[in-house]
Amino acid sequence: METFKAYLKKEVIESVRQYKYLIMLIGIILFSILDPVILKLLPEILKNKIPGDLNLLIQIDMKTAVQNYIKDLSQISLLIVILTLMGTLSDEISSQKLIFPYSKGCNLSAVVISKILHHSAVLSIFIISGFSINYYYATTLFNKNVITFDKILISSLLMSLYFAFIVTLLIFFSSIFKKGIIAAISSVVFHVVLTILMNVVSMSKFIPYNLILTANSFNTDDIISTVLSVVLYCIILSILTVKMINKSELIY
Repeated sequence: METFKAYLKKEVIESVRQYKYLIMLIGIILFSILDPVILKLLPEILKNKIPGDLNLLIQIDMKTAVQNYIKDLSQISLLIVILTLMGTLSDEISSQKLIFPYSKGCNLSAVVISKILHHSAVLSIFIISGFSINYYYATTLFNKNVITFDKILISSLLMSLYFAFIVTLLIFFSSIFKKGIIAAISSVVFHVVLTILMNVVSMSKFIPYNLILTANSFNTDDIISTVLSVVLYCIILSILTVKMINKSELIY
């Protein structure tokens, strides 16, 4: 517990000093405001370039505005988060910063858990806040096909869980590779592979990317299997990360 508290405090201090909070906050919140505003202005922007009644050609409502935010969140914002956190563990391993605390009996499991929980919790707060802001602007600018806030909240929780999975995956790759950028690329590639695997219907319930699709559809009737699978994946990846760190301590 002492190791967990110490490293949790360390993660908070480093995140503040390195502006990680600010970068991730901007990357998540910015699109929650811009998406509905841009969609609202889109017909005005295009009316001089495209002849005809754009209201008939472009159908934009509140649901579309939220779905557009989810798309940006799962693409651009996710990439920003990965690049921001890519060296969270690999830098400490490659620079041998863990050797001294490890020699003093530091619990490596607590180190890994503190990193995962810290970044996952922070991202969850940012994502839920982003959805709330997006909901406000979307309902203010569009009055058709309105989605209730309880569905928006559930979608934000599903997206938060997916980001927590990506954070756990990124930290796992960080325990394998010396360079943070390689861990980041591996995580992005894995994310793309998950989108492709969704085409396999028999596997779709157990693939983490189903969280994003469910959040985007606002239909959570059959999501329990995915949620439980993702939680299990996170636990397995955390255990594997600890084992990789133990091996790396002997290698470096």
